[in-house]
Amino acid sequence: MNAIETLAAEMGRFQLTPGLRGVPIGTVVTDSASVKGQGWHPADGEMSLPLLSLDLQTYAENKAVMLEVCRVFGCEIAPHAKTPMSPVLARDLVESGAWGISVADLRQAEVMLHHGFRKLLIANEIGGRRAAVRLARLLSAFSQPDIHLFVDSAELVAGLAETWGDDTCLPPLKLLVEVGCGRGGVNSNNELDRLLAVIGDLNEPRITLAGVAAYEGTANRPGEAELLANLDDLFSRVSYGLMAVRRLTGEGMPLILSMGGSSLFDHVITRCRSILDEDGNASLLLRSGACFFSDNGPIRTRLRAIARRGLLGAEISSRIAGAFEPTLRLWAEVLSVNGSNDVICGVGLRDVAHDQGVPTPLVLWRNGKRLAVLSEGAMVSKLNDQHAFVHVPGCAVELGDVIEFGINHPCTTIDKHDVIFGLDDKGAVSAVLRTFFG
Repeated sequence: MNAIETLAAEMGRFQLTPGLRGVPIGTVVTDSASVKGQGWHPADGEMSLPLLSLDLQTYAENKAVMLEVCRVFGCEIAPHAKTPMSPVLARDLVESGAWGISVADLRQAEVMLHHGFRKLLIANEIGGRRAAVRLARLLSAFSQPDIHLFVDSAELVAGLAETWGDDTCLPPLKLLVEVGCGRGGVNSNNELDRLLAVIGDLNEPRITLAGVAAYEGTANRPGEAELLANLDDLFSRVSYGLMAVRRLTGEGMPLILSMGGSSLFDHVITRCRSILDEDGNASLLLRSGACFFSDNGPIRTRLRAIARRGLLGAEISSRIAGAFEPTLRLWAEVLSVNGSNDVICGVGLRDVAHDQGVPTPLVLWRNGKRLAVLSEGAMVSKLNDQHAFVHVPGCAVELGDVIEFGINHPCTTIDKHDVIFGLDDKGAVSAVLRTFFG
């Protein structure tokens, strides 16, 4: 068994009950660890469609390249678990060398803590004083959690100090001041100085200042000049922020600089080098998550742009250019044939992302056999709740055929699925991964 299959059987076991997407109708309650070898295949007409699959080999190749990038450039990575919300995949990333796991909110943190993770980066603001109480309640239920938390407001810092001051049993908490770029975070050096002054006045030794964070993805623009100007502004404020934090913590304290989504991590790595060198005792912590899955749309386009820019050098850029292939597929049955080139498939807005483009028809299957790779002219013209209107030129599609779709934007596709079916190198189901989107 590969690593995902082993982890799914060991820590990710659950009951495949009737009604779950993909589970063949008539299946008695089945342990998810028993699927390997059952011969399930999304295209054979037995599994309940639509379903979402993950090509395990391609995922492993994407993972290897991203971890190589981190190794070569001496940075750490806390992959953002909000993309798959799969504890099995998160565990695989940690066991492969990730620093820990990033989460977007307290609910996601609770999921990961319940599954045995202790080193978490809560890569977002969590709210105000009541959020501080909720965080304390969460952490008090687990042994030795190691939590880093974004902050951008004096109100939250005061709430944390008050809550921690009322309970001497709460674990240490490490704060990363977020520098804003069109989302959360402080938006000027003056704002940052005021927030650091509040943190500096804390009389709670278990709440410490651990570094600076930012999210550069919101700086992205179609035009290079505007993108570079936005990045210049952001990294200037990030540099100021890390120097200001260093003045407060002293030279002996190791600090974290956390940035790096899946679209601009080359700019992050190269621009942070001088900032980290100037500090001398800080490390870069990336948070890329979607890159491990890629897609058939904007994520892959942005990853290929990283390779073309070549900022990470010829060798790594070449590795990136040949990697980060799409891992996720959506499978749907042809329900109606409207003429020679137009069909309706049983997949819709409830099943797949549409915020960054509709799914792409890729392969036509019949009776479990690959019939044709679809031309570039194949397209989804419209989605409604449970139907996709698909134009398939030059291919005689029949009722009951299965179309394999590529997806755009993994984050807003996976969240529509309670399970992901991991496929082996022959396209058969070898693991089932539960997701926890709530």
